Amino acid sequence: MAQNYNGNSPVSAHRSIEEMYARTRELNLPTVFDRYRDQQPQCKFGQEGICCQLCSHGPCRITPQAPRGICGATADTIVARNLVRLATHGAAAYTHHLEEVCRTIKAAAAGQGPFRLQNEQKLREVASALGLNANLPAERLAAELADLMLAELRKAADEPLLLVEKLAPPARKEIWARLGVIPGGVLAEVRDALTKSMTNIDSDPIDLLLTALRLALATGFLGLIGTVTLQDILLGTPAPTRSQADLGILDPAYVNIVAHGHVPLMATAVLQEAQREEMQALAREAGAKGIRVLGSMCTGQELLQRMKTTARGFAGQTGNWITQEFLVATGAVDLVMMDMNCSIPALKLAADRFHTRLVSVDRILRLDGVEEHVDYDPVKAREQAQELIRLAVEAYRRRAADGSSRVHIPPYRADVLAGFSVEAILDALGGSLDPLLASVRSGSIRGIAAVVGCTNNRNGHDFASVALTRELIRRDILVLNAGCVSSAVQSEGLMRPEAAELAGEGLRSVCQALGIPPCLNFGSCVDIGRIALAVGAIAGALGVDPAQLPVAASAPEYLEQKAVADGIFAVALGLLTHLAPIPPVTGSSLVTKVLTEDLENLTGGKFLVEPDPVKAAEAMAAHIEGKRKALGL
Repeated sequence: MAQNYNGNSPVSAHRSIEEMYARTRELNLPTVFDRYRDQQPQCKFGQEGICCQLCSHGPCRITPQAPRGICGATADTIVARNLVRLATHGAAAYTHHLEEVCRTIKAAAAGQGPFRLQNEQKLREVASALGLNANLPAERLAAELADLMLAELRKAADEPLLLVEKLAPPARKEIWARLGVIPGGVLAEVRDALTKSMTNIDSDPIDLLLTALRLALATGFLGLIGTVTLQDILLGTPAPTRSQADLGILDPAYVNIVAHGHVPLMATAVLQEAQREEMQALAREAGAKGIRVLGSMCTGQELLQRMKTTARGFAGQTGNWITQEFLVATGAVDLVMMDMNCSIPALKLAADRFHTRLVSVDRILRLDGVEEHVDYDPVKAREQAQELIRLAVEAYRRRAADGSSRVHIPPYRADVLAGFSVEAILDALGGSLDPLLASVRSGSIRGIAAVVGCTNNRNGHDFASVALTRELIRRDILVLNAGCVSSAVQSEGLMRPEAAELAGEGLRSVCQALGIPPCLNFGSCVDIGRIALAVGAIAGALGVDPAQLPVAASAPEYLEQKAVADGIFAVALGLLTHLAPIPPVTGSSLVTKVLTEDLENLTGGKFLVEPDPVKAAEAMAAHIEGKRKALGL
């Protein structure tokens, strides 16, 4: 559905955001939708990826009259180089997340800070698979595993990643070896990719695209799979749990703390401290009923899926990154603790109009005009959590003094069944994938689609994500969600078991028999690694390569650099990967052809670029049917 920013809705797939957008207009508070309108028309050269500003001769742009940059670089080189730089940013961000988890595991193993190991069984299984002595005491073993991951991170580019060697399907490793893309340590790969994409070093577009593949594999196996594995050991493996989503879960009678970002460590510490009577009493003394911790974006998804282990008492998920200004504009949020990326600069403009306190809780995050920082330290996290709670209570006092006239909470909320993982699915199926595979063989489930990643507002907030998901389940395709897309699906009620009624007859019968929704919540964007493990497990159970499976992936509203690395990782795994909106590569016919056609002959995967979600669902379904036919299903 196309956007409409003239004050006449719709701008969002959600009634809550529609209502809040009308309110922000009444308040004369510009938001992401208004700023998008103000940027039109956008730069055609940037959209096609044919703008280069790497040296002082530039910026250069490629046109029919000027087919080469001043240095002689073609559109093919410039587009490929820009794509590598985007993927490099994504790899670096995931690396930061992994290091924070490693630091926390080492502190927990030493008995420091508020965390203790939650999944010793997984610790021993993973340690054994990676060649460690699994019989060591749990704390020592955890520290050694964290050190191993840090060593993997810092390996040279010519030292193959151990996680690829031990965890990748054999057929995939053969393909990657032939292409020369089996990666070394992520930091070395980031270094080489950034160096190659400088001025006048690597101008071969094919080599640059192979560099992007190599970088994405390093990111996928260490930044994604490595991170989710360690988080499960530290915080607990996701298990099915019931909660609620959307802005209607806010309650102005409480001190409301929003955990916003991608790394759940500080948020978990705050949530645990908030359950203590001393902290709740502090809130009651200020006139509140108590303290509630709510989620936003991926940090919220991480808490949501661990409500049975380290996130007990979590109040639910408010929304994805586009929701953040409207969340603050409800007037009911007392403190937003921001970790890592996707805290937009304009969040400060919204917070200034209300009493909301913004605090960065990650050393790499600084927001213009925000002076309060409580940078996460795994050893001091308990005391830091208490400090954050006290700041939130102070903000509540200011809100209470202003009265309730400035609070406006849309009444919309949806039930959510979340917390799926490979382990949770196996538990639901009695310990084996056989019942799932039987449903695929019989055709009750035609295939599986991972609909993941970000949201954007080029075609309206969450319209594409929700529409694509509805179309897929209608075609009996089981959907796995991760990232901001999860919030989109949750707020529309597609992650409740009752949503099975919206699925095709075959998928509906399977979901009703198991008591699950047709869209399974796999968590945050880093949990794309968990989906990769699920794909590997299914391929192993069937004895085939992942590229042969009736499986597809989609990032229907991809936004930023991490999503670029994720998408390239998916095609490296051999998956058809739908992408929208159109990425900045169309200025190069060579790069476009390689990514959407030729790559399939190399890795078995390719990109499908289709802005229309119905057409995208049709193409994904056709791909799945082709894979079924090839397998004789």
